Amino acid sequence: MPKLKALAISLASIVVLLAMTACGGLTPARPWPQLTVMTYNVYVGAPPHELLNVMSPDEVPLKVAEFYRNYRASDFPGRAAAIAKIIKRTAPDIIGLQEISLVRKQDPSDAQTVREPNATDVEQNFREVFMMKLKDEGLDYKVAGQVSTFDLEMPMPTAEGLVDIRLTDHDVILVRGDIAFSAATDAKYKDSYSVKSLGELKVPRGYVAVDATVGGVKYRVVNTHLEFFDQNVRDGQTQELIASLKDQKLPVILMGDFNTKAPDGAAYKAITAAGFTDMWQAGSGPGYTCCQADNLRNAMSELGTGDDGGRIDLIFTKGVSLRRSATITTYTVGDKAGDKTANGLWPSDHAGVVAHLPIVQ
Repeated sequence: MPKLKALAISLASIVVLLAMTACGGLTPARPWPQLTVMTYNVYVGAPPHELLNVMSPDEVPLKVAEFYRNYRASDFPGRAAAIAKIIKRTAPDIIGLQEISLVRKQDPSDAQTVREPNATDVEQNFREVFMMKLKDEGLDYKVAGQVSTFDLEMPMPTAEGLVDIRLTDHDVILVRGDIAFSAATDAKYKDSYSVKSLGELKVPRGYVAVDATVGGVKYRVVNTHLEFFDQNVRDGQTQELIASLKDQKLPVILMGDFNTKAPDGAAYKAITAAGFTDMWQAGSGPGYTCCQADNLRNAMSELGTGDDGGRIDLIFTKGVSLRRSATITTYTVGDKAGDKTANGLWPSDHAGVVAHLPIVQ
């Protein structure tokens, strides 16, 4: 009798589990391998273009002071913690991050205007903070590749006198700890924006790429952040990016902040014309990823509003074998009220994008 009773309990448990699965209480095992990719512009905390939107060098110190106040108020550690929770929930294999900043100071200043960067005192390293927050969530990710793009140093007034603030921008690829990666490369685009009022100051952008193996398949993964200020520069960078991947033999995952509105932006059209497929699905809604208020304190989401609003953070593939009978699932993250930080900030001025791709091994 005890054995029959135990058997009855086991059978009943199986029935309950199957019922829960059918009702969505449990997620059933997928019958095929899946590649999950995320792109997220984490935002430095204040609009970088405000630093560069000046008529003369005399305006720089006050612009830097305003930028610095806003950046400090944006609480990157708190926002990084919020994004880490999103990553834990969505479990991406590979992540492309933009605006992973390094902020340094020099006190006192050794220049009265924009100068060759030389400040070394680290105030905040976004990459270190972000990796720590992932670890706090029990997540194991590694930095597979990084590109350093613009590196600007400008003076800022304080009560004690001028200090120099140095902002160095990076784009990063992270892979989960159990994923093999190799062949990391990075490059800056030859075409870059120039600030004429600051003596043709260059503001370069770039891309980083790695080979990553998921489900027994090796992919070339590329992360980029194209120019915001100037469409002609952005279009030139797009052509450089396409040319760099023209002879690529591996299947390609291309992601980033493209600063081009899908599906009508010129850069978007050039990328799709080059054979890349946008992974956003028609049934997934508008997918707006830009932009929240600069201070991140707007009560309701403002994504998709304003002149810059739209779907500009994108995931493309080329040569990737996907199962025709399976569903590609794509969605935005960081754009729901529940994603906000404890003190009410949106995690970024952008939403992130996640794509679950049913791959063929």
